[in-house]
Amino acid sequence: MSGFVLLERGEALTEATAAVLAAPVRLRLTAAARPFREGQIVHVHPLAGAAPAARDVVLIRCGGAFGFRLPGARGAPGEVALGRVVAAGRGPAVCSLERGPLRRLPARWLGAAVDALEVLARLRHPLTPPPFQGSAEDCLAAVRAKYGGAAEVREYARTARAGLDPFELDLLGAHVRAGGRVLDVGCGAGREALGFARAGFRVVALDLVPGMIEAARAHAAAAGLAIEFRVGSVTELDAPPGAFDGAYFAGSLHHVPGRARRVEALARIRRALAPGGALILVVVYRGRRGLVSRSRLVDLVRRLGARLPGAFRLSEPGDGWMREVSEASDPREAIFFHDYDGPAEVREELRAAGFVAAEARPGWWVCRPEAAGAGPELP
Repeated sequence: MSGFVLLERGEALTEATAAVLAAPVRLRLTAAARPFREGQIVHVHPLAGAAPAARDVVLIRCGGAFGFRLPGARGAPGEVALGRVVAAGRGPAVCSLERGPLRRLPARWLGAAVDALEVLARLRHPLTPPPFQGSAEDCLAAVRAKYGGAAEVREYARTARAGLDPFELDLLGAHVRAGGRVLDVGCGAGREALGFARAGFRVVALDLVPGMIEAARAHAAAAGLAIEFRVGSVTELDAPPGAFDGAYFAGSLHHVPGRARRVEALARIRRALAPGGALILVVVYRGRRGLVSRSRLVDLVRRLGARLPGAFRLSEPGDGWMREVSEASDPREAIFFHDYDGPAEVREELRAAGFVAAEARPGWWVCRPEAAGAGPELP
């Protein structure tokens, strides 16, 4: 990776892709590049044959490397000016470098200033996310649209080649019989499904995004692996009882809006498991929040509103936004994401769905249908 990702294309900026700089582009920094910081987005306009102005920050290429030339700096031998930076931002906040306070700021301070202005922009909208984030159908449609973008599909297809982490395969192998039938929920472009199939499992892979399924099918065909891919949502899973010896559900439970709907999705998986079958569930926990964080304020409003008389339309505490699902994500497009406070909340939902469960390590749960008896034995 060059440290720069072309947002509109979901590709790294390289000598091969640099031709797109003939038009305005947005670049996400996957590593700090002075004066900007990792994660910031810079808007670059072509020079169109004109020399950069004295105060322009210029995107340059020197050999196969890309970076920025600060105002007043002299170009290095072999350096090529590719465009001028006209704006920078983080998340949805965008700050112009051509007018306003950043225009006169010393260039070395730009990265810190962009971060500071993004924080100030948050203060103008204290109830973010909104107390009501929309219907479940609208939330799921937005998730489908976000992941279905061409840049996202391309990025997930690229990372699908990375293969499985040994812990993933060891955990599944320890709790699902060898050669068993495995349901991969939220399979994306097929990273896990391909790894499980190579290990000898019979895999059925499910994702609600058609583009992701197409990419996963292409990977499987190229690898000569027989995997059954299905387009659909886990919220509508209707597999017959005992259809699977195991299920793998990594990360995407967070995108299911509403506790009742998440519990029902988990219960659908439980009903599809054979006796003794196991669900491997992967979740992430919310980081520590400040006492005056916006999400804490929104959750307080939701709890108070739920106790008041009247039919208030409110989302649930913990419901929030996710703006970036990969390095190719456009941060202006936020989608539903439920933040789990910790293991107790996850355990409650699993219990309500009819599972007994234990953590193999933080965020990694081994779950068995309650009727199977005692909780799962961990490695």
